[in-house]
Amino acid sequence: MGQATTTATDSPREADPGRAGRVARSTLIVMGGTVASMVVGLIRQRIIAIQFGTSNEFDAFTAANSIPELLFTMMAGGALAFAFIPVYTELLQKDDRPGSDRLLSQVINLIFILVAAASLLVALAAPTLVRAPWGIGPNFPFEVQALTIQLMRVLLLSTIIFSVSSIVTGALHARQHFLLPAITPVMYSLGIILGTIFLAPRIGVFGLAWGAVLGAGLHLLVQIPGLIYYRVRWYPTLNFNNPALRRVAILMAPRIVDLLMARASIDWINANLGSGLGEGRVSALRYAYQLMNMPWTLIGTAIGIAVFPTMAALAANRDVDAQRRALSGSLRAILTLTLPAAAGLLVLGRPIIQLLYEGGEFTADSTMLVYYALQFYAITLISQSMLEVVVRAFAAQQDTLTPLIVSFFTTLLNVGLAIWLAQPQRLAHGGLALANGIAVGVESLVGLTILHIRWRGVDARRILLDTGKAAVSALVMMAAVVGFLRVLEPGALVAIAGGGVIGVGVYFALALLLGIEEVRTIPAAVLGRFTARRAA
Repeated sequence: MGQATTTATDSPREADPGRAGRVARSTLIVMGGTVASMVVGLIRQRIIAIQFGTSNEFDAFTAANSIPELLFTMMAGGALAFAFIPVYTELLQKDDRPGSDRLLSQVINLIFILVAAASLLVALAAPTLVRAPWGIGPNFPFEVQALTIQLMRVLLLSTIIFSVSSIVTGALHARQHFLLPAITPVMYSLGIILGTIFLAPRIGVFGLAWGAVLGAGLHLLVQIPGLIYYRVRWYPTLNFNNPALRRVAILMAPRIVDLLMARASIDWINANLGSGLGEGRVSALRYAYQLMNMPWTLIGTAIGIAVFPTMAALAANRDVDAQRRALSGSLRAILTLTLPAAAGLLVLGRPIIQLLYEGGEFTADSTMLVYYALQFYAITLISQSMLEVVVRAFAAQQDTLTPLIVSFFTTLLNVGLAIWLAQPQRLAHGGLALANGIAVGVESLVGLTILHIRWRGVDARRILLDTGKAAVSALVMMAAVVGFLRVLEPGALVAIAGGGVIGVGVYFALALLLGIEEVRTIPAAVLGRFTARRAA
């Protein structure tokens, strides 16, 4: 797997086809892993739903998991990846193997120590973090609060393991290796499945928590062969005089605050306000969020992950034109795919929930709670997927401060909208989902405006034109699927299968008719990949 490099002597015509094909192939690998993780993830969620439904136990687990996830995301997940990959990529481009290995080792050592220490503090402060008026479960019954505290302490162990695994993922991505990292979500889901099947019948929801710890361990172990393949060495050192480590720390600091606000405005607010809306509301938000997260991950995250190392390399070479094209192409691909996906959630969300989750403790009432939230999360799908690429465009330029400033104002918007919309007499738990979608959409548009000014254009006309075509195609698709459902009134399985085939067929036929280029890109990349293999 070669590195994505572009020299100053490369002309746009020479560099772009190879670069676009490389990004497309990387996207396919990430998407393939994501599809596999979705299949296993759906099995995982089905097992969890039957076992726990939208019960107080699962409310407690969902709330308890919010703080460990927040800790991981801001210290060892998105924050570190955005700061680490551009600096690490520069060292790889210079063929500085000792320097890159030292940086990787120092980052792993430092983050492990920081996350372990932070996890200990969170474990000690868990009662306050749950029961305080600003906490994650102030309105839960006392016994649910106690359960939340205990579960949080177990789940913090998975955060410590993930802190190392995420750095390994970033290192492999920087080397344009996407296969092993693409498998990691499957391994995580496998751990949870094992915990739910074999431990939950004996120790209840704690089996789910210990399964998450097992899944985190598998998440790390599956990537070790990649480090061995690239002959990466680990050094037991913490050298704060290393300029590269200082640059990572400087870039990481604003991103930590940014993600702290972003995740708090989702997980924390959902748990805090949702705990007072009645049993099952926090669980319903989690189920709906995870359903929305599948197309978001498959489209937005997959494209963002695949294009990020290339954008970092282009930024290192100060190739603004190529960065503009990479951003435009990625956004157009995301919007072309997320608009019909959001439309699909709106018209097929209820039968999907019925088929995937109903049974055992997950009742028809649970389906209605989840579908109500999912309808609002359809907006979040589009805005969050856009943000995946927009924020990476800044990170590739080693600018994490600008997104932080933007996020500060959009977080305030999110919190304000959530408090206003989540009132029982307004949208209840659906208002929490809608608030997030609106705020993230504003954040994406503001970020694009800044990039437009900075780069003197982001190909906005082409982005808007393709978005308009995709929106028209998605609306026609929705009408066709709704007509099919009203005429036949099929069961859940037939509704999903028939509606899905009709929806996909109508959308892509109309998209091709309207001349949306992106609907041809991935199939062409697949064909090119197989043709190259046959020629070899």
